[in-house]
Amino acid sequence: MVASVAEILSDEAIRQIRTRIRRWGQKHFQDYPWRRTDDPYAGLIAEILLQRTRAQAVVSVYREFMNRFPSPEHLALAPEQEIGEVLYPLGLSWRVPLMAALGKRLAELGEIPRDYEKLLELPGIGPYTAAAWLSFHGGRRGVLIDSNIVRWICRLVGKTDCDGETRRKKWLRDAVERLTPRRGVKAFNYALLDFTMTVCTPGEPHCETCPLGADLCVTGKTRLQAKGT
Repeated sequence: MVASVAEILSDEAIRQIRTRIRRWGQKHFQDYPWRRTDDPYAGLIAEILLQRTRAQAVVSVYREFMNRFPSPEHLALAPEQEIGEVLYPLGLSWRVPLMAALGKRLAELGEIPRDYEKLLELPGIGPYTAAAWLSFHGGRRGVLIDSNIVRWICRLVGKTDCDGETRRKKWLRDAVERLTPRRGVKAFNYALLDFTMTVCTPGEPHCETCPLGADLCVTGKTRLQAKGT
């Protein structure tokens, strides 16, 4: 009989997964400039720049952006052409008017709201960006669901029929909700992002070096047994 998601992700399994992901993250932390800032505005800018873009490509653009527009007030006064010049290396010109509108809105508000629903009302902020900003820069719990995390969850529970619609399914959202801790969410989510980018990769995952091993990951167990390890 095939075990259900609930059976695979028992309370004890979730505790072990959280612990191992955190420990792995401590050893393999990816050091990006926005991960060191205490400025909520800088964190929000970083999360928008990271949309559909690899982190390494964002580093130089993030630094230049913050140098030119160090506050919402500076961004609010900037011409879209100047914003576009800074964002040009990343492509995706759709971000330019959104950044301009965001600067004006934040300057009006005076601060970034620390409420998920209110964040979604800001220009350029969708569900993932709102959750990421809350957990990394807003001092709140944010539940992250992106394509890498969906892939990891599917492998974790042994589902082979996952597709682009999987992230909207209740079982997936419930699983991520249960796996995301109430305390230490910032460290856990950073570790999870780094782990799903470098270990549980698209194509061939690196099961041999995965901290979850064969005892916590259904796909890992299958792959390691097939290799005789």
